[in-house]
Amino acid sequence: MISFLRFARYTAACLVLISGASLIQAQDTNAPTPPAPGETLYSTNSTTSIFFDGHSNGSSSKEPTLSLLPPAAPESETPEPSSTAPGTAPETFNLINPTDETENLADHLLVVYNQNDFNSKHLAEYYASQRNIPEERVLPISCATAEEITRAEFEKTIRQPILFYLLQKNWMTRGNSETHIGSRVIRLVVATHNDIWAIVLMRGVPLKVAPDPSDDDTMEHEPSLQSNAASVDSELALLPVFGFPKGGFVPNVFFDAQGLRQHRVGSELAKNVILVSRLDGPTPGDVRRMIDDTLFAEKNRLAGLAVVDTRGITDVKNGYISGDVWLRNARKMLDQDGWLVKFDDKPDVLPATDPCNQVALYLGWYSDHAEGPWVTAPDRFVRGAIAYHLHSFSADTVRSETSNWVGPLIAHGAAATMGTVYEPYLALTPHEDIFTKRILAGDYFAEASYASIPGLSWMVTVVGDPLYRPFRVPLESALANVGTPHTDHDDWLLLQQMQRKIIAMRNDAKTVPLTESFNMSGMGPVGNEGLGDILDKLQDTHSGYSVDEAYKKALATYTLPIDQIRVGLKLAQYYSNHGQDSRAQAEIDTLRQTFPADSIRFGLSGPLVPTVIPQPPPVKPPPPSYERNTSDKVGLPIPPKPPLPPFPQPAPNEQ
Repeated sequence: MISFLRFARYTAACLVLISGASLIQAQDTNAPTPPAPGETLYSTNSTTSIFFDGHSNGSSSKEPTLSLLPPAAPESETPEPSSTAPGTAPETFNLINPTDETENLADHLLVVYNQNDFNSKHLAEYYASQRNIPEERVLPISCATAEEITRAEFEKTIRQPILFYLLQKNWMTRGNSETHIGSRVIRLVVATHNDIWAIVLMRGVPLKVAPDPSDDDTMEHEPSLQSNAASVDSELALLPVFGFPKGGFVPNVFFDAQGLRQHRVGSELAKNVILVSRLDGPTPGDVRRMIDDTLFAEKNRLAGLAVVDTRGITDVKNGYISGDVWLRNARKMLDQDGWLVKFDDKPDVLPATDPCNQVALYLGWYSDHAEGPWVTAPDRFVRGAIAYHLHSFSADTVRSETSNWVGPLIAHGAAATMGTVYEPYLALTPHEDIFTKRILAGDYFAEASYASIPGLSWMVTVVGDPLYRPFRVPLESALANVGTPHTDHDDWLLLQQMQRKIIAMRNDAKTVPLTESFNMSGMGPVGNEGLGDILDKLQDTHSGYSVDEAYKKALATYTLPIDQIRVGLKLAQYYSNHGQDSRAQAEIDTLRQTFPADSIRFGLSGPLVPTVIPQPPPVKPPPPSYERNTSDKVGLPIPPKPPLPPFPQPAPNEQ
């Protein structure tokens, strides 16, 4: 249990914690130095910052004021990137880490639905039947059906009914405690035992608690962090602890700032935090599909393409660099785990013309409403896909197919996501690298999500089955069920295995030869395309396989235009990169003739530009010349002439 007498000192240091960028930031040379407590903080939706030039927030009523990132250094200073992962507070909670918990989270889950919403009940019953949740842990409450409610409505119709039910069933016991926040003594009621570790809210339960200007009792953060608005999920996460001021966030004891994966769900954590998520979306059908897809992916192991879309920020003076650092670190983890990763570092969101497909994981930022391939036919996600786009109001509503991000991502096939209901400020949004590490390690979706969230009683909503474990089945076990001929899913698994072998070969000279790593008999178009990608990246000429041969096999067996166009473009690009322009043009012409409408939709209108500039063959240096001295001894080589000085480079602010 938390020592709440230590909470005040921890709260004073919480801005150090939340400004931390990532668990493996020490590996990134562009990591920003964390701000000291009380420094000015940047909004994630600022229309005046350099980062968001040309990106309107779409609503003058949501004008941000601060940021959670350090201000730019003075022109005379050149900040050095941090070499240690930020987020370490001077003092942390004395929490017992339940790393040895072996109990099933499903045995400690409460399902909550709104009995005023007809579909909410039926979705709760369906979910409970699929997850074998007993009837006594399916709780009806009577609340508004709107997404936004008042603080009074939240307390009366949501928090109190759930709390009283837990107390009535003797699933929770509580005791009194007190702590100091600033000069005040805060009396708290805290759980001494709690058998409910997670709660899932079904569609129909409200999403967010509106700001209440009449309540100015806060946690004594700086002014912009004193908002008493919050997501319903984030407020309920603190159900085991009652008595905190409504304004401001409460540091999340489950936040895995250093990526050590020490905190695991269990009885000790449940005395402090309940992992609350929701199964919600634009339609009841979307929610039912999310449940089914989650179960399918969990049984077979989630596999597919990973897409990481950064903004390309590398300037350590740019306060928004943390967002890119998290994403770049997530990409490193996916690479190391053997995933095929599509990485974009251009300022704009990945364009709708990009023909990516069969996406299992999407992480990106920054646009106010869903755009790009994620809302462009055909739907790009595999069953069970996890997709998260960082934006201040990404979950302003989750019941729209077109507004913001959470609803559209779900409508177009994602099974799990996260979002923020009001302005969260950047450092209080989910840290994608922490989430990625935890989910790849086999955590529950609820665990990975809450491990990545620095603050509670704040703006984040977690949308998806809390019990979802997409990587519960180890890769080796999933490969045991691979058949011949392979399905697309089989090919993705085999490609990940191949990538892992290649990584192992880099670290161990005794590992199997490269040709054996490419032994994928019976592979289909996904396998052949992936093989071409890997060979092209390795630039290996001794494996017995060729890039163009792999792409041609994929082209011959794909059936959808989006897939044939994507592979045809890769083949043409390969030819162009190797000086075979006529063959590249022939491939483009064939695609345009075969798929005239889709060629326009997927951007085949412009000429190809080589992605790799061919290097001229090395020039053999002339033999060194010698001069003799009067003693007939062999002279030393004449020193070469000094190289010409480089052309002057413009200053950074002149570029």
